[in-house]
Amino acid sequence: MRTPKMLMAAAVLALAVGATSARADETPGITDSTVKIGITGPLTGPVAVVGAVAEGIRARVEAANAKGGVKMSDGKTRKIELVIKDDMLDPQRTLANVREMVEQDKVFALVGTAATPNNVAIGRYIEQRKVPNVFMYSGVHKLNAPHEEIGFVPAFSTEATSFATYLKDNKPAAKVAILYLNTETGETFMKAFDKAIDGSGVKVVDRQPVTSQDPTVETQLTALKASGADTLVIIAAPQQGGEAIRFQAESGWKPLTLVTNLSSAYPILQAVGLDHAKGIITSNFLKPIVSPQKSGDAGIDQYLDDIAAAKVNFVFANTIGQVGYATGDALVKALEEMKKPTRAALLETVFNFQKWDNPLLLDGIKLNTKAGSDIFPIEALQLYQFDGQKYVPVGKLLDFEGKTEE
Repeated sequence: MRTPKMLMAAAVLALAVGATSARADETPGITDSTVKIGITGPLTGPVAVVGAVAEGIRARVEAANAKGGVKMSDGKTRKIELVIKDDMLDPQRTLANVREMVEQDKVFALVGTAATPNNVAIGRYIEQRKVPNVFMYSGVHKLNAPHEEIGFVPAFSTEATSFATYLKDNKPAAKVAILYLNTETGETFMKAFDKAIDGSGVKVVDRQPVTSQDPTVETQLTALKASGADTLVIIAAPQQGGEAIRFQAESGWKPLTLVTNLSSAYPILQAVGLDHAKGIITSNFLKPIVSPQKSGDAGIDQYLDDIAAAKVNFVFANTIGQVGYATGDALVKALEEMKKPTRAALLETVFNFQKWDNPLLLDGIKLNTKAGSDIFPIEALQLYQFDGQKYVPVGKLLDFEGKTEE
């Protein structure tokens, strides 16, 4: 027979086991010495150029681990274990990867998930599982899991407003043709662009949709050219955006061409021909990196050292890889700042940071968010024009802090 003391001991043991299980359920993927982070992105396939995001994150994480890891607020120093999976930018593969990482690999959080449709695909699942999806590589920040996800790059609406501002100031009677990605990405961009030009002399005369799987954009560009537009705005996946740049140059159309950051990375311009890209205008929020040699800028020089040590598969001037590195730095900072080693604490941190520095952000840009009122970490952009060899700044930094359209 069990004595009262034995029953009490059993009850205490059961409570202890239950508490341990609850903690394990609440914070999988983190121990006293490690924290496991999942990344899914297109490492192969037609949009593999976007895989540079994962590579850039890896470079920054490996640099942190080489210094012993990340010292967190509970006094423990943890190394970051990355679980990286290829989804070829297929939303269903993204969802399958995330399920595997959460249920089998037991990741603490996701970081840098690429593309709007892919983040939409995993939204319901991560909301149910309460898995943080931080610093998405998507300019649509309000998707299916608003309590579990936050973007990193400026919103597509911010970029649209910057393009509209440029045209109103420099080509106030522009007749605009838009090649747009036929997803929430393109819809978000166009809604903000239309609002920003409302009441001005800038008019949209035609729009043509494109998908990231389209083998060519010739049909769409032929229609846009025939519209009589003198200005072309491209919001498309890298391959299709690059082909559009090539078309407008080779066809003899020669409109003023504005290309979103998504399709303006230097390797894309190299692929379509630097001469074809001469004159295009784009936006960026990162410092220009024009040489693999040390520049004297501490952030750039550390980036160059870290990507060399990590043996990344992108060139130093690749802005997509630079975004990945900057994302990795934000992840490290968030882990350092979170008050407890829990998923809830990570989310509390990334939704409430003020004036965070980042080694690759342009001077004058800081990371800012505030739960309930500001979910956009970066709300400032600099416009650049490609001179055939490099991007040259156009005008002053455009700051939309607190004004980003959802």
